[in-house]
Amino acid sequence: MRLKKITLQEIADQLGVSKFAVSRALSGKDGVSGETRERVTAKALELGYLRAADVAAMRPAIHIIFNDHDPVNSELWMQMQNGIQREADSSGYQVQIHWTAEPERVENIARASAGIVLVGQHDVRTLAVLKAVGRPVVRLGWVLPLEQVDQVTGADHEAGNAIGQYLIARGHKRIGFVHGSRVLRGRMERLFGLREALLTSDQASVVEVQFGEEGFANAFLALKTEGELPTALFCAHDSLGVHVVSELHRMGLRVPDDISVVGYGDFAAATQISPPLTTVRLPGADMGIAAFRLLLERMNSNRPALPPQRLMLVPTLVERGSVKSLG
Repeated sequence: MRLKKITLQEIADQLGVSKFAVSRALSGKDGVSGETRERVTAKALELGYLRAADVAAMRPAIHIIFNDHDPVNSELWMQMQNGIQREADSSGYQVQIHWTAEPERVENIARASAGIVLVGQHDVRTLAVLKAVGRPVVRLGWVLPLEQVDQVTGADHEAGNAIGQYLIARGHKRIGFVHGSRVLRGRMERLFGLREALLTSDQASVVEVQFGEEGFANAFLALKTEGELPTALFCAHDSLGVHVVSELHRMGLRVPDDISVVGYGDFAAATQISPPLTTVRLPGADMGIAAFRLLLERMNSNRPALPPQRLMLVPTLVERGSVKSLG
């Protein structure tokens, strides 16, 4: 069954399990859980220990490929994974998880899969390998312009617009959009939506608070040279929102009495600060379910295929205590 010289111990070391567990998982013997067996099989395939044909002969599998660990999106990705797993279980598919950006490993995975879900950022080498193998692919996250692949994501632009309208209705005229030094498509869509909402008010304006190593406080205080400070801040994600609230408190500003803050995502951290963060709840598990259903349609349909689709799920505004109405 071996494709190249990968040992059981190497597989065990990468997974943090015993060589005994790897051996029993690959031989189909009892003594390991179903979850461990699937993790071992996925890693053995990824490393090239198992041939794609050997794995494809097992129960059909959907393979989820993450490019890299991302602490900002880890909670959302787990929700997506849970949604895919739940839907796959009810449809008779197993799910195997991989963390890799190496084209050779991606090719091994793709050849053994019934379909692929790509999560997060992936480079053109991965996309080229998947296109060459020809398995159905759905992406969870942003894609290249006109990329010929199905995509499921949140309605970022619409969410940004909704936050803009929400803050204007509460009397805020100068609103800051806080994001980091990396320019990412989803975050820019939220900014574009925010700007669009403020077009309805001649007195309202948006200012970007973008920062890197210099830190939020320096970038925020630099706005004084451009005019008055914002009365509300829309943060690109909840982790950033929590950091901003902490920094504002350190600077002697009270949230929301002196300045309002809104996040994005509705992750656990949003309710673990004081005041709790008003935010936008992403339907992470439902996004995973939608990705699996779209993939299932591609895998099983006998009808002529439609062009690649862009499916956006609508988030929900969650009001908590970090926003104050003015006047």
